[in-house]
Amino acid sequence: MEFKPAQLDRMALAQLQQFEHELRERTSAEIVVVAYQASADAAQGARSNGEREQ
Repeated sequence: MEFKPAQLDRMALAQLQQFEHELRERTSAEIVVVAYQASADAAQGARSNGEREQ
């Protein structure tokens, strides 16, 4: 399956950044959260192979 960087709106990006911040505080680790989404080509390939998208 292929993935590309997720295209997030401002609200979703802010929520993701807040989540990342909370994880850093809870774990005392330098955590970086990266958001990807399945590319259209990969999703089409999964459907043609009879696989379900999650």
